Amino acid sequence: MKIFITGATGFLGANIARRLLSEGHEVHASIRRGANAWRLENVMRELNAHDLDICDYGALCREICKIKPEGIIHLATYGAYPTVQTEFEKIFQTNMIGTANLVRACSEVKYGCFINTSSSSEYGLVRGKMSESNVPAPVNYYGATKAGATIFCSTHTRLTGAPIITTRLFSAYGPYEEPMRLVPSTIKKCIGNEKLEFTDGGQKRDFIYTADIEDAYLELLFRPDLAGEVINIGKGTQQSVREMVCEIIKATGTSSKPQWGALPTRENETFNWVADVEKSNMLLKWRPKVSLPEGIERTVAWMRENIQHYKRSGD
Repeated sequence: MKIFITGATGFLGANIARRLLSEGHEVHASIRRGANAWRLENVMRELNAHDLDICDYGALCREICKIKPEGIIHLATYGAYPTVQTEFEKIFQTNMIGTANLVRACSEVKYGCFINTSSSSEYGLVRGKMSESNVPAPVNYYGATKAGATIFCSTHTRLTGAPIITTRLFSAYGPYEEPMRLVPSTIKKCIGNEKLEFTDGGQKRDFIYTADIEDAYLELLFRPDLAGEVINIGKGTQQSVREMVCEIIKATGTSSKPQWGALPTRENETFNWVADVEKSNMLLKWRPKVSLPEGIERTVAWMRENIQHYKRSGD
């Protein structure tokens, strides 16, 4: 299949692009001029890279009409991390305008499936499991714009019949993750036997390894019958930050000891974050396969081989 992917220079995008190439697909990736493409260095020759910004509708439309993709995977996003969640203009332009531009541009060609990648951040603070039937109640601009993009895509499908599916991803981890995130930053410190300081560590998340997400997307690409659906992509179970850190300590064999409570807990921090997977279980053949210990073992092994990228980042 000829697939157009946005956000290929990001954590999930790089993993999904690699997986698509390994499965024999023809991959076209939009890459903004000046973007740091270190995650794609060793597959750039296999990719069809396009100098594109999804916020430029005219250029995007012209390129899509040339490529004529059979499948679209939209992963480009902005504002997922707390350090940039107040940058409203960039968040709105990328998540809302960029998504609308891509949907409109792709309307000019006949494609089989369009996967719009959204986030569990749409749900906001929920006491129990987060279900697709919940009314979105985001607590920041990022979640709000992702919810808006989801509604836009679902509405476009209702109006036109376009085969667009939206995924709400939970707490992904694995190779190529952003250096400041919990898993890579902890692994890096453990490998170097550095000081380990954390908050209370009681926060729970629905951690899902990137290979499981790749598996889900490979199925969804061939499921145009799910047009208009919004589907949680999570494991349906949650584990605490403490459990995650303990797995990393075990996998790295570090001599470092975690100092719990050494850092303050963020304001409005939630201690519950887990997917209701009833809908995905009903609609998909896909099920997550990678356990937390296995996912951490694989991530640690990858980071040992690629630690230079994280040292180079200065984080």
